Amino acid sequence: MRKIIIVVFVLCLSTTLVAQELSKVELDSLYSLFTFIKGVNTSDKLQKQFQEIPEIKKCGMELVNIISQNLNNYSSEQQQILFKILERPQLQTSTVSPGGFFRIHYDLSGNNALGYDLNLLLQALDSAYNYEINSLGYPTPPSDGAEGGDDKYDIYVQNLAGLYGYTQFETKVSESRWTSFMVIDNDYVGYYSSGINGARVTVAHEFHHGIQGGNYAPTGSNSPFRNSDVFYYEITSTAFEEFVFDDVNDYYAYMPSYFQNPETAMPLNDGYNLAIWNIYLQNNFGFDILKRQWELIPGNDALKAIAVSIDENGSTFGNELNKFGIWSYFTNSRNIYPGEYFEEASNYPLITPTASVSFTPPSDVYNMTIAPVANYFMRVNLPSSDGVFYFIITNSDYQKTSNQALPFTFSIYQDTINGQKIINDFYSVSFDKDGVPFWNNAGILNNIVVYGDSSYSTPNLEGESFAYPMPIKKSAANNLYIAFQSDSEIGEEVDLNIYSAGVELYYTGQKNIQSSYLKNSNKYCEISLSKNDFDFPSGVYIYVIKSGEDIFKGKLVIFND
Repeated sequence: MRKIIIVVFVLCLSTTLVAQELSKVELDSLYSLFTFIKGVNTSDKLQKQFQEIPEIKKCGMELVNIISQNLNNYSSEQQQILFKILERPQLQTSTVSPGGFFRIHYDLSGNNALGYDLNLLLQALDSAYNYEINSLGYPTPPSDGAEGGDDKYDIYVQNLAGLYGYTQFETKVSESRWTSFMVIDNDYVGYYSSGINGARVTVAHEFHHGIQGGNYAPTGSNSPFRNSDVFYYEITSTAFEEFVFDDVNDYYAYMPSYFQNPETAMPLNDGYNLAIWNIYLQNNFGFDILKRQWELIPGNDALKAIAVSIDENGSTFGNELNKFGIWSYFTNSRNIYPGEYFEEASNYPLITPTASVSFTPPSDVYNMTIAPVANYFMRVNLPSSDGVFYFIITNSDYQKTSNQALPFTFSIYQDTINGQKIINDFYSVSFDKDGVPFWNNAGILNNIVVYGDSSYSTPNLEGESFAYPMPIKKSAANNLYIAFQSDSEIGEEVDLNIYSAGVELYYTGQKNIQSSYLKNSNKYCEISLSKNDFDFPSGVYIYVIKSGEDIFKGKLVIFND
């Protein structure tokens, strides 16, 4: 977990902690939390926190492995206790999953007695394996030899006093590979997801941790993970709960902290609250982009791995983080375009704006700051008859430190002349970082996306059309294609105009329909543009196609290297 929050001990792990940097107070706090989880000590205050703060109980991977790395810094008395509870639990019996990869160790009676159906647990483990290994192609964690009785991956079922589970790494067997085993709770009584559902999401979550440290540990390090990357380990594992067991939805419990504070730099989140980031990437690029990020992790920190993988897919980190902000906006009562954004958006919280201001005509200028790798949601209350405008500002400079304050200026005008971007017939806006690397922004007026730094879907009232590939990187593309729903025939001519977001005309001409095809029972016609046709500066553009009496509109996003 990214942050271990203990009111009585007040410990928050830094993103740069290494063994020798932990103070005695921090070591004692970790010790108290782990011994509480393992049932060695009791604490009413910790018990209350486990009931009130869902993030504490989610995953103990970071906790147990940092304790293991710091054993020599504990007192002799503490070491004796820690050595015992860090050992693999000794339980009454074991069995092997039907798929043959896992050995499950459990008790039939006593404090650790299994509180849910064993066969359903075995099925859940095989489901996680089949999905993560067989379907998506992740490599298996390395064998632990004869530990646990044989070479199978070991799962230990134990009463964890409120924790869902943890993955404990043991032995480094090659540059980026560590062996591990998993410990999960025995009944999940009182958890957000109780009984077998708690077990299901835990094995999907922890097994991916086993894959992560088992195959993608940082090179040149004697640790299975970088402390600064733990947030991404948790983003990935929590997202895999949803991918493997879509109907459980345990990740709902952790989302409020992101939706209440979207301006928090990504690495300063615990990761559980940002599973939707990987769900977003999967929706837009497929599962391969997530696997590619893990292939990059051994030699790169997580944020750079994310940025490189997105660049390899023809977009940029900033564009996708800004578009993610759009998706995060259309949730809960704003889920008015089903199928456009998150599938389960109705169940997500509403975004809390970072700032909320009331516009004073004829113009207002706002000076703000944002953390790197974050989205700043600014709500502007227009005069009552005009509604509400949301401005989403993104900074994607992953090389900046997470607590930096990066300044920007946003201006809004009650005219269509002074601003850089026109948002309707009465208003325009400016953002003084436009065109500067790592800055992106989007605007939403009365729940309609009016502009953005990527290709967003907006309600189509005059027909349906789309351009691809989007966004288009001119160095990597030969042609840009625009398809529109029409009964026109191949060879017929259409008029095409392309405007900047500020409604400056960049292209006008006629194009012949080159092909047509059926999609979802609708006929689409297609035109194409060569590189010379769209030799424009990087930015967002609006195309308008006139085919007979029909008008089709859409957005283009163009990048120059």
